[in-house]
Amino acid sequence: MTTQRKTSPKSKSRFTVGFTYFDEPHILKQQFEIWKMWPKEVDIILVDDGSEHSPAKDVIDEVGFKMEDWNCNFRLFRVTRNLGFNSHGCRNLIAKYAETDTIAFLDMDCRIHEGDIALLKQMVFNPEKIYLHRLYMYQDQKLSTAPGHRNCFIINKELYWDAGGYDESFTGYHYGDWEFHKRVEKLQEKRGTSPTWETTGITVTCTRAGRHGSVRSDPELTLGRTTHYVDDELFYTDKTEGQVKKLQGTKKQVIDFPFIEVL
Repeated sequence: MTTQRKTSPKSKSRFTVGFTYFDEPHILKQQFEIWKMWPKEVDIILVDDGSEHSPAKDVIDEVGFKMEDWNCNFRLFRVTRNLGFNSHGCRNLIAKYAETDTIAFLDMDCRIHEGDIALLKQMVFNPEKIYLHRLYMYQDQKLSTAPGHRNCFIINKELYWDAGGYDESFTGYHYGDWEFHKRVEKLQEKRGTSPTWETTGITVTCTRAGRHGSVRSDPELTLGRTTHYVDDELFYTDKTEGQVKKLQGTKKQVIDFPFIEVL
């Protein structure tokens, strides 16, 4: 594992918000405008998961994105090799380098606006519980109550690692979120945590309708895609869900990939 680590004191921020990015400059530019409206004392960690078409640093340079002293703290990491879908490993990277006790994980297409971030800053989080949000789906204009989008949650850093973090055996496949949550719930039940999750009361807006897997032998096949962004609407895999489940636990090392801290 290759790392370049800047030394800095433990953050005084209330929590860290972690995002994983891969070749979606249009969504990243939209997030820039939202992040600049967030109150201070919040840390943002963005991990570029090996983008080849539009690396996050290139997008930052293109638009001149910069956080001022009164804005959030912003850090950028980059996985230096494209391993395929590696969001599980990227979330482990966020959890390792977050300098706050509390971490809010969001998908790149999910947004929280400044008023709700301000509300989260006022909350006292139980370190033994996961916190989930309401979900507003932009495309069909539907609002659902918590648990909403299970990929978007708040968790204490110690609980995250006590549960083992994400299983990087699923690198390349979209299944690790479900498996991780099952392990967290099993640990919570063992500790007598009930209920295992609570709602934050805020709303996360999702701008994409979700990804639909299709088993293909050729990962470069573009049939069914409406854009060249690899995660839009349809992704391809060489394994069925049953075959992917069997990968669980086959890789023991955490953060098993090269990365650098860029900003």
